[in-house]
Amino acid sequence: MKLPRRSVKGKLLTLTLLPILLTLAALLALTAYWTTTYTDRHLYMKVAADLAVARSTLDLMQERQLERLVQMSNAWRFHDELVQRDRQRLESLVEVIRQRHGFDFLRLLDVADVPELERDQPSLFGLLSGVARGGSFSGLSVISAAELAELDEGLAERAKIQVLPTPRARPSVKRIEDRAMLVRSLHPITNTEGEVLFLLDGGVMLNHNLVFVDAIRDLVYGSGALPDGGLGTVTLFLDDTRITTNVPGLGFDGHGPVIERAIGTRISQEVGDRVLGDQAVWLDRAFVVNDWFISGYEPLYDLRGDLIGVLYAGFSEGPFFAQYLKTLSELGITLLLVLLISALLVWRGANRLFAPVKQIHDSVMAVRAGQQQARIGPLDTGDEMTDLAHQFDAMLDELDARQQRIQAAAEELERKVEERTLSLQQKTRDLQEHIELLKATRAQLFTKEKLAVLGELTAGIAHEINNPAAVILGHMDLLQAELGPSAVVVQEEIDTVIEQVYRIRAIINNLLQYSRPGQMVDQLQTLEVNRVVRDTLALVRHALDKQGVEVEQQYDRAVGKVQGNRQQLQQVLVNLLLNGAHALAGPGRMQLSTHPWQTAEGLPGVEIRVCDEGKGMTEAVLARIFEPFFTTREAGNGLGLSVSRSLIRRYGGDIGVESEAGKGSCFSVYLPETASINDEDEATMRQLLSGLGVVG
Repeated sequence: MKLPRRSVKGKLLTLTLLPILLTLAALLALTAYWTTTYTDRHLYMKVAADLAVARSTLDLMQERQLERLVQMSNAWRFHDELVQRDRQRLESLVEVIRQRHGFDFLRLLDVADVPELERDQPSLFGLLSGVARGGSFSGLSVISAAELAELDEGLAERAKIQVLPTPRARPSVKRIEDRAMLVRSLHPITNTEGEVLFLLDGGVMLNHNLVFVDAIRDLVYGSGALPDGGLGTVTLFLDDTRITTNVPGLGFDGHGPVIERAIGTRISQEVGDRVLGDQAVWLDRAFVVNDWFISGYEPLYDLRGDLIGVLYAGFSEGPFFAQYLKTLSELGITLLLVLLISALLVWRGANRLFAPVKQIHDSVMAVRAGQQQARIGPLDTGDEMTDLAHQFDAMLDELDARQQRIQAAAEELERKVEERTLSLQQKTRDLQEHIELLKATRAQLFTKEKLAVLGELTAGIAHEINNPAAVILGHMDLLQAELGPSAVVVQEEIDTVIEQVYRIRAIINNLLQYSRPGQMVDQLQTLEVNRVVRDTLALVRHALDKQGVEVEQQYDRAVGKVQGNRQQLQQVLVNLLLNGAHALAGPGRMQLSTHPWQTAEGLPGVEIRVCDEGKGMTEAVLARIFEPFFTTREAGNGLGLSVSRSLIRRYGGDIGVESEAGKGSCFSVYLPETASINDEDEATMRQLLSGLGVVG
């Protein structure tokens, strides 16, 4: 493909602007890369710090809670009489302290009850024994609904969380989370001798504890920590379910949808696999309930070191991404303005530099377009361009004079060539018509040569078959006469034998007529097509039943009568039915049907369809099936379809075929209601001889 031409000025602009453009593009790409890398690193470092603050706050809460119990124990240690003898007063003091310091529960346990308590409360198994030996514990703990109800029936009801369907979460059948996550502290109470007498067990429930997550959020994401529209969030998960969070979620009240906290929603599957499955920290963007957040997740462990949930801190990605796009847009617009200003300056300079060149170019293109009088004219540049213009104008004057002489000679030559061309074109058309006629005649002569051999063979066969046929007819007449009235019992069989003998003779005569088309005798009859088709099927019924072939029949009542030869039509249908059975190569199904049909001129007629579900034919075989002596069967002679089509075409009809290899074939016999005898071979021969001038 020929590339479009470009002007020198365009090339100069390209050479000038291309480095600028490449530099600006590289600068934009590097800026985008650096901005993206820095922004991502900064955001992930920030969310890691936020997660660390949230974790530290949670740890601090545990430490302070334990400190309160330690202070209480130290205060009672010096009241040995109170500790030894007044259990009821101690219980009252415990309740006062619980209310003052915001414990959800705080209980006084007797050290003697430790074995029983550890057996009844699985969450304390192994811990109470350690406290009884003088140790202290503070951390997270998960207790069941039954154990929580023993502590406080109200706590068990407050702890319940409805598990909600969550986008991107792992499928789950769980609908209610009735366990509770607690910040739990255990500390011993000793007497003045250091003997452990009681255990303090206190905890703050984190389910629905909004004060805790809001305090962490206000600490981590205070004023100015995030861009406008940014949302900082903190969440505690029990396993994969949010038990307290300030992540917004969509809820419903009596008036429609409302924004509320997403308590009861679940962690996304990819984050859950990493944090809960691999017990690793997640610092990356993640889908949180209904939006993308820059997120930090880390696993949470209880007092015994078992994985119980996840701590999350993160902020919405949207404002940072919008700021990032804004920065890139401003940078891109600035670079584009620089490029446009540079292009404008280069364009103006190129126009001044190439103005004379453009004037010369315009004059040359005008001459090329046919304006022979176009000239460059004087230039005021005062340089080499002026001399070039004068020389070019003189050359154009000389070319104009020579062009006129050449034009006159060309017109004379064109006139002579046109005269000779017309003569050659006429002779070429005549020769082409004769060649086409010769090709058609050659094909017909080849066929007639085959038919001549067939005629000689058929004549001998006909003589040999007609003699025994005459003997059969004579003996059948004698047999009928001898039987007399007794012949009524087998009269149908006798008539069938006589009919088939006549049919043998008719087939031989048809074969003779096919091999000698000029001697064919037309015997037209008015045929009821449906009846002829049924009678024909009866002739081959025995052969089809023997092979196990089932024939589905469908005869349209609208089918009328046609002109034709009954025996020849039966010969064609028998050939098609037996060919179809042979294509099945065993048991199978065939369809035999009749339908109304119209010729190309709109005249009424009948279509007879014979379809099989056999092996079908390839395109190469399909193109030759009507040629004489062409066959794909080892025992075939290649005359059945050729003779059949010749018989049908003799009366103005035709045979069509549709076939696909491996799916079967369907032959259609088209019969006009009124037959019209034709002989295409003789007409074609006369046309050829006339064209060659052999006959007048």
